[in-house]
Amino acid sequence: MSPAPPRPPAGGPPGPAGPDLPRTWRPFLARLVAWGLAGFLVLFSVGGFFVLPASTRAAVSWPQRFTLLFLLAVGAGLLWVVARGRVVATSEGLTVVNMIRTRHLDWPQVVRVRMRPGDPWVQLDLADGTTLPATGIQNSDGERGRRAAAELSAVVEAMTRTERDD
Repeated sequence: MSPAPPRPPAGGPPGPAGPDLPRTWRPFLARLVAWGLAGFLVLFSVGGFFVLPASTRAAVSWPQRFTLLFLLAVGAGLLWVVARGRVVATSEGLTVVNMIRTRHLDWPQVVRVRMRPGDPWVQLDLADGTTLPATGIQNSDGERGRRAAAELSAVVEAMTRTERDD
């Protein structure tokens, strides 16, 4: 009896034993920029307030402070929305988390994964003839994004393979 073929390392493309699931893809550059801007926004706003002279800080009323904190929270929230995109592949299907909407797809619903040069992110062709953007894999990440798109494409191919494909 021969030993089982080795499985690919975690996060690698599917091997002879099948895809290594669950697997999550997230954008790198978009998250880096969003979290960096959120940190800068908080640091600059809070730090800037305390750099002001005490007489100026005392002149800012509580409603004004609340308004500034509210705007700061809205700005940080919008940056969080940009950074939350991801694609999660499990044995049950694919979960696509975009900026506002989360959608779960069963494997038979996904026909193809596309990321052409110039596309901002992966496009999933669905069985109903529509496409679904997947912002969790972005072209702005360069080689990392192209590798992630190829990995997702290989997982989709392995999980949607039927007897007619052989």
